Amino acid sequence: MTQTVKKKRRQKGNIALMTAITMVPTIGLLGSATDIVRSTTEAARLRSALEGAALAAASLTNNRTVSEVITDYISANLGDSSVRDTLNVNIPDSSTALNKKEVTITATVEVETNFLKLFGIDTILVSARTEAVQSATNVELSMVLDISSSMKGDKLSSLKVAAADFVDQILNEKNIDRTSVNLVPFGGTVNIQDLFANYVVLPSNTSAIVNPDVSQYGNGTYTHKKKGELYNSNYDLPNGLWLFNDIASDECIEYRDEDFDSDTIPLNSRGQVPHFWKWNNFNPWCPQEQSGILLNTNDKEALKNRINGMLLSDGTGMDVGIMWGAKSLSPNWRTLLGGDFSDRPANYSEDTLKVLVLMTDGEITPQYRPADYTNLNVHTNRPTNNDPITSENGNQGDNKNQQETLKKGGSSSSASNNDAVGHFRRICDDLEANNVIIYTIGFKIKEGKLSDTLLGECASSAGHYYFVEDLDIKSAFDSIAASVNSLRIKG
Repeated sequence: MTQTVKKKRRQKGNIALMTAITMVPTIGLLGSATDIVRSTTEAARLRSALEGAALAAASLTNNRTVSEVITDYISANLGDSSVRDTLNVNIPDSSTALNKKEVTITATVEVETNFLKLFGIDTILVSARTEAVQSATNVELSMVLDISSSMKGDKLSSLKVAAADFVDQILNEKNIDRTSVNLVPFGGTVNIQDLFANYVVLPSNTSAIVNPDVSQYGNGTYTHKKKGELYNSNYDLPNGLWLFNDIASDECIEYRDEDFDSDTIPLNSRGQVPHFWKWNNFNPWCPQEQSGILLNTNDKEALKNRINGMLLSDGTGMDVGIMWGAKSLSPNWRTLLGGDFSDRPANYSEDTLKVLVLMTDGEITPQYRPADYTNLNVHTNRPTNNDPITSENGNQGDNKNQQETLKKGGSSSSASNNDAVGHFRRICDDLEANNVIIYTIGFKIKEGKLSDTLLGECASSAGHYYFVEDLDIKSAFDSIAASVNSLRIKG
């Protein structure tokens, strides 16, 4: 009896021992799984830290060294100090170009084990690798600014402040080498300055009109109905070849309908707009030299000086203004614009961000011309003694000495119409087809009027149209600058 009992007790003890022995590897395996889960968690954390570090290091706005940014960023984003102390970072490849930065990172950390130590494994080595590339898109931007007579007073002053500050934001220290700006002020038309000599007709093909006694009037395009009439009221005026040399700074040319369809203008093929004003004394239809175009440049001071020096011009040739804004972005004008970038305008592509900003305060006006170019102020007649018109004697007359060469068009005018509105819509359509981003600003215009409709249609989206009701036009320009600067960076 006693022997039997002892035997059973021994058997119980043996079973307990065997169970304990077999539980050791089971517990070890379960504990090992915990270690593996922890190492997987640390691997995910390391990858996340690497990705953030690579993006930070690839940032074109970060002036610190790549290694400094990476090491600091990873260390700050690895929570476990024991893991962080084992960090080993390698940067096998990083390169920086003018508008592109590429960064590759590999890193390892050691995760201390709790249970795998039972099997002689004290740590698990975790590794990760990531790459980041950030490139800054080259930017070409056209500023098409209304300097018509209605911009007088505080409106022009506000525009100058806002536009100059806009230039500072667009041509900031980090972006200036990759950014070109075209400044296109417009009144009745656009003073093309340095380009004028290329596209106005050469003297050998026209009459250089100096005074009323000239005997040759042009190339025969017009029928001059009465003696002394030097500038005929023919509707087909833009096809005439005329060169006036009495006002040297009036460097505006006539346009044909095809100029709003084709990028290029044939050399030595266009007549000159004569010196005159229609509604406001001494605000010439052709903007003065201080208000001429300035193209393809990143010279901040030159741009701001031109902006601050802008003078009023009579009329609102918005169709001509946006036409030159578009031409100065077209690759067909490469090498023809002068300026600071010999390889621009670039092709329309993802490599170059093309932007046009149009600001106006009023409606498109028809294109007017004087029937007699010597009677400069169109809404007056020359004094009987033939003295020059001055502010004292300039407001007499009855609007007889004028002609309309291009009608304004109405809200129903389509892009196929050869009027001012049709021309404007045609340019907007072409810009959109070439993926140019268009921002428009209506400065104290009337809601629901034609200009409101046209600006809304032309803008790239409803969010790209700014309807400014007060004098705070700077906020519109600031918003556009912020938008352009965010679009230029691609990660």
